[in-house]
Amino acid sequence: MKKIFFAMMLVLLWSVSSAVAAELKVGEKASDFKLKDSTGAEYSLASPDFQGRVLSIFYVDPDEKDMNSHVEDALLKDPDLDRKVSYKGLGITNLKATILPNFIIKSIIKSKQKKTGAIILLDYDYTIHNQWGLKNDSSDVVVLDKDRICRYIYNGKLPQEEVAKLLAIIKEYQVK
Repeated sequence: MKKIFFAMMLVLLWSVSSAVAAELKVGEKASDFKLKDSTGAEYSLASPDFQGRVLSIFYVDPDEKDMNSHVEDALLKDPDLDRKVSYKGLGITNLKATILPNFIIKSIIKSKQKKTGAIILLDYDYTIHNQWGLKNDSSDVVVLDKDRICRYIYNGKLPQEEVAKLLAIIKEYQVK
């Protein structure tokens, strides 16, 4: 009985420590992924659309899709972001975080893409949640530099001072 208990404790500790180890932190390189958009096109961090660009990534629970719309608006209005050469916005929708049917989510995604010009990928099975240790039922904002090093990460609704910080970091790394 003691051996079984000890073995279960080791498995539990190992799984907890590996989950913590997977958490993306500022200064660390983000692990790559393969996700598809609503049309079935597959993307990774090495995709041509993202190469040589700073990425702002919104990892979103569809039930919280408008939590950081003020950030999207600030990004769209900023004339100093070089969308043609060195900056790209990317959304990743956490489909497991909602009970909404996928066809409704895809409809919402199409309107967000039209508004922001961002590529929006679908995370059907917690790929990013597991790889980067992001929150499940919220909205995370991550900035990766051109070398895929995490330069910013925030969970939840960004206050105005964080929006300014986010913009400054993107501008700093789009010229490096």
